[in-house]
Amino acid sequence: MIKIVKTNRPSEIITLELSKSELEDILNSVDCMTEKEQRKLLENIPSTEEGRTRLDKYKALKEDLKKIFETVS
Repeated sequence: MIKIVKTNRPSEIITLELSKSELEDILNSVDCMTEKEQRKLLENIPSTEEGRTRLDKYKALKEDLKKIFETVS
């Protein structure tokens, strides 16, 4: 279970503790969201700026999570 270790409200930073398997589950979920958003954009050509921005954010989050995962692997 994900545990909140520390919060800093003024800077809006949250420190979390989670297991490697929980991180892997989150990474898989983001991967599915990325694929779903990509399919949605391809089906609705021309795509909207909002949709492209959302896909870019998912991809960036996925890369950040992969980097974190690699540090514990």
